[in-house]
Amino acid sequence: MPACSNPIQCQLARRVECTCACQGKNHAILRKMMEDPETEAEGKEKLEELRKHQTELKKVKRVERRKKRAEAKKAQKE
Repeated sequence: MPACSNPIQCQLARRVECTCACQGKNHAILRKMMEDPETEAEGKEKLEELRKHQTELKKVKRVERRKKRAEAKKAQKE
């Protein structure tokens, strides 16, 4: 699966078009799984995994943004 820029929002989406980095390959997969009674349990399990993954992703992105801001401030002072 290609990486989503916002996995939970993309994979639970109800709208037709995908604006994420996966370009529609992962779009609405989990929503379809959770709507089907046969695959609902598996969908909920995958959703929990995604939430954990997205929490880690947010931390990494936050650190990267802080580093970029610090570098920009340092470059501006010089």
